[in-house]
Amino acid sequence: MIPELSVKKRQVHIWLVDPTTITDPVMLDRYHALLTPEEHAKWQRYRFDKDKHQHLVTRALIRDTLSRYEPKVAPQDWRFELNPHGKPAIANSLAKPLFFNLSHTQNLAALAITRTAEVGVDVEKIKPVEQVRGLAERCFSDGEIQYVFSGEANALMRRFFKLWTLKEAYIKARGCGLSLSLQSVKFAPLAQPLTVEFDPDHDDLPSAWRFSHWEIGGEHLLSLAINCPVAQPFPVEIFRVIPLAGFTATSAKEVVGR
Repeated sequence: MIPELSVKKRQVHIWLVDPTTITDPVMLDRYHALLTPEEHAKWQRYRFDKDKHQHLVTRALIRDTLSRYEPKVAPQDWRFELNPHGKPAIANSLAKPLFFNLSHTQNLAALAITRTAEVGVDVEKIKPVEQVRGLAERCFSDGEIQYVFSGEANALMRRFFKLWTLKEAYIKARGCGLSLSLQSVKFAPLAQPLTVEFDPDHDDLPSAWRFSHWEIGGEHLLSLAINCPVAQPFPVEIFRVIPLAGFTATSAKEVVGR
């Protein structure tokens, strides 16, 4: 039986894995054995091997990690349901609620787990983006645009992806997909703690959300949003893991200001 892990009330665990480091055929066969017919069919539909591999590892990550908190449910027995915008939630009957959210980018996948409330995580590799100003003008407020383009040029993409991941983490936590406008969610990226404002017609309260942001390994930025009042702290622990194998606690520098 899998040893049980505990995530406390108002606490979040984040699990990180680089799918490209997992190449053992025996381990990958074990991952395939966890997939439902629907997940296997989706794996087959991917055109490129790298996308197939990422799908396989991230499904194993979700299933194995959830069973670390609920060992009575085997990894292959987890079932999920989607809301109208495609956000997955656990369909299994549990004594205590368990919320999760997954994000992946080149060379990194991140899974957030909590028992507190809806959570969103977004991770991005820091890289050049074509027509970044045009994208910022479509998705960012005037104040956010000024923040992105008025600092040191060599850190421009870090500033851009800081805002991008914060907005994506919030939208993913809400589970509303593209029905929410990125411009209706405005961050004060230099504030500590991070603060957010919403457009007047946006049906939400800034005081209901907490945000955190980290730099992972110098190449990735990760943001977290949780539906938890600002006055309440929510400690975060970060782990590096190989699904169905070991894990270690790790440290990541939370980005303050900049």
